[in-house]
Amino acid sequence: MLRNGEKEAEETFEKYKDILYRIAFSNMKSKADAEDVVQEAFCRYLKAEPAFESEEHEKAWFIRVVINICYDIQKSAWFSRTVAFDEVRECEMEHFKMPFAPEDEMLRHVMKLPAAYRNPLYLFYYEDYSIKEIARIMELGEGAVKTRLRRGREMIKERILYGEERGLTEKAKAFGERL
Repeated sequence: MLRNGEKEAEETFEKYKDILYRIAFSNMKSKADAEDVVQEAFCRYLKAEPAFESEEHEKAWFIRVVINICYDIQKSAWFSRTVAFDEVRECEMEHFKMPFAPEDEMLRHVMKLPAAYRNPLYLFYYEDYSIKEIARIMELGEGAVKTRLRRGREMIKERILYGEERGLTEKAKAFGERL
């Protein structure tokens, strides 16, 4: 029989695991890495035992932690020495299906963007967050979120119209590498 605290933690895990996994997968592009990120986020939750003002605050906290863990892993030496998602041949792409979401060609374009553009686009279009909520979660101004959404849409449009290489401008590459 679960104790009260364990039962509460299990309910919290069940409530957020799907959205956190999708966000982690959109950043890490690997099932195993996404699972590790979600596990780490819940370990941090259990260690910190944070107090939340509301359920939305709790959800935003988890999303922010997942994004930060993804950034930390992506900055690590190990991660920089592995094969990137963009380098996977098209015939092998069937192994990279977004969990808990229908297959969508546009989602594949979103996933290839630098994180600075990918996260706001994913949260806005696939998780139905408002610009205000995304700004709070990502600790950005609303104007910055709007700019990243616009630039991300422009990059996707260029990729669709002109091909992969032209769609990711040098400025976007530099910006994505800094994060």
